[in-house]
Amino acid sequence: MNSINNHRYITGLDGLRALAIISVVFYHFTFSLAKGGFLGVDIFFVLSGYLVTSKILLSPETFKIQTFWKNRLRRILPSAYLMIIVTVLWVILFNHNLLTNFLGDAISSILYTTNWWFIFHKISYFDSFGSPSPLKHLWFLAVQEQFYILWPLILIIGLKITKKINKLSITIFIGTLLSATLMGILYNPTADPSRIYYGTDTRAFELLIGCFLATVLANKKPITKKISIKQKNRLKLISIISFSIFILSVIFIDEYNSFLYRGGLFLFSLNTALLITCICHPKGILGPILSWRPLRWIGTRSYGIYLWHYPIMVLSTPIYEIGNPSCLRVFFQLAITCIIAELSYRFIEMPIRNWEVKKYYNSLAITILSVIMIIFITIGITSIIKTNVNLDKVEAYLPKKDTTQTSETKPSNENYNEIEINPNKTDIKIDNSISNENNEKTLLTEIETYKEILAIGDSIMLDITSNLNEKYNNITIDGKIGRQMSEAVTLADKYTEFNTSDKAVIIELGTNGAFTNKQIDELLDSFSQAHIFLINTRVPRSWESKVNDTLKEKAKERENVTLIDWYSIASKHPEYFEPDGVHLNSKGSEALTNLINENLRP
Repeated sequence: MNSINNHRYITGLDGLRALAIISVVFYHFTFSLAKGGFLGVDIFFVLSGYLVTSKILLSPETFKIQTFWKNRLRRILPSAYLMIIVTVLWVILFNHNLLTNFLGDAISSILYTTNWWFIFHKISYFDSFGSPSPLKHLWFLAVQEQFYILWPLILIIGLKITKKINKLSITIFIGTLLSATLMGILYNPTADPSRIYYGTDTRAFELLIGCFLATVLANKKPITKKISIKQKNRLKLISIISFSIFILSVIFIDEYNSFLYRGGLFLFSLNTALLITCICHPKGILGPILSWRPLRWIGTRSYGIYLWHYPIMVLSTPIYEIGNPSCLRVFFQLAITCIIAELSYRFIEMPIRNWEVKKYYNSLAITILSVIMIIFITIGITSIIKTNVNLDKVEAYLPKKDTTQTSETKPSNENYNEIEINPNKTDIKIDNSISNENNEKTLLTEIETYKEILAIGDSIMLDITSNLNEKYNNITIDGKIGRQMSEAVTLADKYTEFNTSDKAVIIELGTNGAFTNKQIDELLDSFSQAHIFLINTRVPRSWESKVNDTLKEKAKERENVTLIDWYSIASKHPEYFEPDGVHLNSKGSEALTNLINENLRP
């Protein structure tokens, strides 16, 4: 954190680190005020590029790559490897269902190739079901470590070739443009953006912008404290604007915004470089503000907080609570994260950084490991107990499946208020008059149904496939586990015969993630002549409200589109769902089928 101009420690950069890590943590915990919290990693990328390049340019003649690599490894590896080891032990002891793919995640994390591992295995950063990998956040450290290995070599070679820093800075900026352009080229608005989000090649521009800033400042005269009032006011204005852009981006920009991948992240990174410059200026207003002690504490512990918050969150959060976390649980998770980050900082990071390993480790290493293990075991036992209690509560409301019951005798969704559920018994009592009335409505609906029906969806569609087949003999169902809206768009060409006014198209998507307006519009345009029924979603994930708002908006915009409001019903009936809180059990399948049937009338 040395400024290239005055070699002083910039405490305000610790505050910037604090805001960045807070943004990332809030995003992972799905806080509504941090939709763009993932942008915090962009702050770290730009900072890393700036600080590493500054370090090399300060002493290019005496700089030794081997020493640099050794220092970086001892700064990064011990804390990270400890976290990986503890996480692996925790998974083995308490979460066997994660073991299937976890070994590859762990190995790639140790080798710092996590980002490419996730790319090759098509693991989305934004969408996940069940418990996501507790090591998924290490993609960021993998990109950084790859940068630390390659960049010093590239920079030294570049200095020898160009001879002058100003020429080098131009070359670096061209590199940023190439990387940002690659991101824009590879970005597909109808596909998941995780490939370009994880890629070292497509994220290099953020690191290079920090490098570019270091080279630009190296060419400037040392910053002095004497500036005119006009210059000071200009600096204040730029600082306020730059800081406001950062805060507003974190609050309002979400990961599905196409602008991000077509220049948005590039501009955000440039703004970050400007923000760093303002913070480093001795007459700036941001430096003193971001030097506030609580922010500095968080900033100096940001590495430990980043390492530990994600596995703690994943491994101590029940599956059905992901996306809609308990405030009390989040409080304890954050508290434990801060405690472990402090222990890591005091007894691992600082001793190794200051070469005081023997002094601390002889007496405290075993104690620290024991404390960490005790904390994690406590979280595990508490989580398991609480999960079992909650599952027992859910199962108490689940009636036993009656395989002899046909769809014609199942209660429709509008009459579930008449169903009496006894937690101690699984008998369902239905008013006979209501049941007869429902039978008449069902028969009437079957007579007046569309000529042909197409149903496109994801795993929820698969849950209700048998019910739909019983209800309609003229239906074509295309469901697939994990299907995104982007995949459905490509299916439209297969079903052009359904684009007529006497046919209906049911679309049930959004369970696996949000989508853009362009994606949904493209799909709806493919069936512009048919009557389209959009089923909104009930899924305990952060994108639920975004999906439902978009579907509601499309139903208002288009005359041939009808919204089937599954959310309003399902949100009041947890007994419709499997323990994961996402997929439907037999009763939920019946309820959704009946709701579709009620809406499917020409």
